[in-house]
Amino acid sequence: MAIWGADIAQLKTLGTKLQQGSSEIDKQKAALTKALESTDWKGPDADKFRSEWNGTHAAQLAKVSQALQEAGKQASRNATEQESASR
Repeated sequence: MAIWGADIAQLKTLGTKLQQGSSEIDKQKAALTKALESTDWKGPDADKFRSEWNGTHAAQLAKVSQALQEAGKQASRNATEQESASR
């Protein structure tokens, strides 16, 4: 008979690390946005880059952050469910 499950402590740690990764991406996105805004750069290349950053790149980072946040929550829920099932 096969036993299915997870090491609860490891799963909780994974959930925490995933959520920390989400927070780190948010911090880096904010720092990069601030650096871009404070850079003295004018002209069409600057305008294009800022537009791409604000319209595409920052949004993609936000999506990754959100996905990590959700994955972390799911791992934590799974750990709680595993803990309940093991009792």
